[in-house]
Amino acid sequence: MTTHVHLYWLRESGCDMGTPLRIADLDPAIQQKVAALAHGDAGPLTLQLPFFNRRESRRRAEVLRGLQLVREGDVIRSIPATAAAALRDYTALLLASEPGWMNAPNETNPGYFAAWQKVSLALQRALRQWIPEIYFRDAASYEDRPAAYPLLVYEASKMCFGRPRTEFTYDLADPDTLPRAMYMIGQSLQRVLAGVERRLFDEGRPELARRYAPIWYEDILRAVRAKPRPLITLVGDEALFINAVIDLGSARKLEAVKPFARTANLALRTIYAMDLRTLAPALLAEATKALQNAKGANG
Repeated sequence: MTTHVHLYWLRESGCDMGTPLRIADLDPAIQQKVAALAHGDAGPLTLQLPFFNRRESRRRAEVLRGLQLVREGDVIRSIPATAAAALRDYTALLLASEPGWMNAPNETNPGYFAAWQKVSLALQRALRQWIPEIYFRDAASYEDRPAAYPLLVYEASKMCFGRPRTEFTYDLADPDTLPRAMYMIGQSLQRVLAGVERRLFDEGRPELARRYAPIWYEDILRAVRAKPRPLITLVGDEALFINAVIDLGSARKLEAVKPFARTANLALRTIYAMDLRTLAPALLAEATKALQNAKGANG
């Protein structure tokens, strides 16, 4: 019995997006693995292979032999060896199949700034929410107030709306960056502190809760201004990731996948002493929604 597959394989050197093949037509390095998983099923089955850059394509037999394949229903897919590899696969799939990314505006497009501004704001919102949520998952983290204060100010800080045509994030080389991010955030910070105070009271930590009462917001702002490096680092990591997303989408080429994944992992792997690389797919999903909304707004 001849088994047929539909091959999905994204590569810098060319793409298969459902190419019909017999197992006998596959690269010899994976024929036996695929045949064993097919169990004589005539198919057609779906075969999903990982993203390859040009270097990996030149070593395709070696890389293919090292793949771990699994079957799930009618789908045979490779298991990414690392989180970085999974991010590359997900990113490549977005560029190759998601209309928002396939039609994302480049710098010559009149809608460039408006679209990527939406993406930047969506990512800033997500990062300001998710990073504190993860860091403060254990309420004991609030006991280290010098470490907690910059993160709370970051959560309350003003988002960067950018400057037409090509600036979408805060520039750490600009001495006005920190004052702009912290300008008139008293009410916002008080709202953040009110939530912290309520949580700590609810968790039976009244003494610690009182130290985060909203009335202390000015003291917290002064403390962060006196030692700004943690907040500056947060804003810098945020900018590094967001600009990598914009470069990826503006390029609209699979050659941009590897540089993006490298930069995204660099930006997320040590945020506030936490490895947050697992957030990358969720952040890309937020960027995808923003691109879709930008397209709708532009007709």
